[in-house]
Amino acid sequence: MKFNILLLLLLAVFFGSVSNAQEAGTAGVSGVEKEPLRIYENRGGDFELIGPDGKEISSASFRGKVMLIYFGYTYCPDVCPMSLSHLKVGMLELAEQAKEVQVLFGSIDPERDTPEKLKDYVPYFHPDFIGLTGSVNDVAEVARQYGARYFKEYVESVEGYFMAHTDAVFLVDQEGRYRGRYKTEWDMEKLVSDIQWLLNSDS
Repeated sequence: MKFNILLLLLLAVFFGSVSNAQEAGTAGVSGVEKEPLRIYENRGGDFELIGPDGKEISSASFRGKVMLIYFGYTYCPDVCPMSLSHLKVGMLELAEQAKEVQVLFGSIDPERDTPEKLKDYVPYFHPDFIGLTGSVNDVAEVARQYGARYFKEYVESVEGYFMAHTDAVFLVDQEGRYRGRYKTEWDMEKLVSDIQWLLNSDS
C-alpha cells in the first residue's frame, strides 16, 4: 500500500514537470523546437487612440513590430508601475531585439490621464514606451477587443477613486494578430521567450 502511494506521488511529480515544461514552450531537451503560438481570431484587432503628443496613433502603424499592450492608469498605486517595471526588464533581456518590440500603455482612466500626463509618466519606465488615451467610449471599446476589464472603485481619499482592472499584458505579433496574455509578475520568462520566437520565426 505504501509502495502504491509512493509510486502515485512520483508519477504526479513527473507529469507535473512535463506539463510545466510544455507550458514554457519546450520539453526541456536541447534541440526540441518551441510549439507555435496560437492565433486568437476572436480577440484583439486594430485601433486608434490619442498619443502623448495629442495626435491619433493607429496600432496598424506598428506593423512589422511585436506589440505588448497593457491597460492601466497613471494614478495606479502599485500594480501598473510594477508591471511597467517588469516590462522594462524584459526589454533589457531582449537587448538588440527590443528595437523590434513596441510597448503600448492604454489608459483606462481618460478623465484624468491626459496626453500630457501620459507623456510624463510612461517614458519614466522606458523611453520607447508609448502612452495612449482617448474618449471614455473609445478606450472601453479597445479594452473590450482585448478582453481587459475595469471599473471605478470610489474611495475616501484625495484621488476620489481607483480603477480596478485586469492586470495582463497582451501580445500582438508583427501582423497585428493576438497571440496571448501574460501576467508580468509570473510570466515574464515565458513572455520574453514567446517574443523571441515571434521575432526569430516566420509564424
